[in-house]
Amino acid sequence: MIEIRTASENDINSIKELWKSCFEDTDEAVNLFLKRNLKNAYLAVDGELMSMLFMLPAKINGRTACYLYAAATAKQYRGLGLMHGLIQSALANTGAELCVTLPASDELYGYYRKLGFFELTSNTARLSRAEVAELAKPHEVSELVVNGYCGIRNRVLRNNFLFWDNEHIELALEYNALYGAKIIRSNYGYAIAEAEENTCYVKEFICDDMNAPFLLTDLLSSVDCESFVFHLSPNQKFIESKPERFAMVKYVTRYRPDFIYTGLTLD
Repeated sequence: MIEIRTASENDINSIKELWKSCFEDTDEAVNLFLKRNLKNAYLAVDGELMSMLFMLPAKINGRTACYLYAAATAKQYRGLGLMHGLIQSALANTGAELCVTLPASDELYGYYRKLGFFELTSNTARLSRAEVAELAKPHEVSELVVNGYCGIRNRVLRNNFLFWDNEHIELALEYNALYGAKIIRSNYGYAIAEAEENTCYVKEFICDDMNAPFLLTDLLSSVDCESFVFHLSPNQKFIESKPERFAMVKYVTRYRPDFIYTGLTLD
């Protein structure tokens, strides 16, 4: 009989085995994630681990939300509806009013749509290096320390964003750094920048609009890319941006914000 339950320390090896068979993460990244999030794992088991997912707790506008991450089913058990049942059980256990996930492919967007998820958009800005340089403003170098990640995210994003506690933010920064992302910290904000070929994907750019030119200067000095793609909240106005498909959401109750900014999602 299939049992759906939360994970324990005894499940770590089987979780790692399934993870490595489905994803291309490094052992260091998997260990870092599990050290902080084993308690958020839900498993479908029948003698062996068949399917798993992680529901990372978050908030949106003070309401309970969660982020679905590392959902995986062993190859021999796919097509049996295990993931659907696992998601339903996990959502019932968390009591979340909505669940956000970031599908890794177009095919998975279709899969999650069948499970009741809806597409979200994220504001995206695409600029050349020259265009970023026009917006940047040189400044005196200061100590690169951010005091209170939660506080600055609240101030910059304001509403309709996934609120993460400091522990998750620190995990996300370290997790991204393991994969070569540049973590740019200053007294006025921070950014996560990942270079692929000659394009810099700015996965999060958290800074008051008036100080954005200074953080842009730090960004330019950290990467050599010739084009930049910024992932932004509609509340960020320092550059023009437009909505593009990004992530999905499942509404568990009738609460439906008009937009959801999905930063720091460990994609």
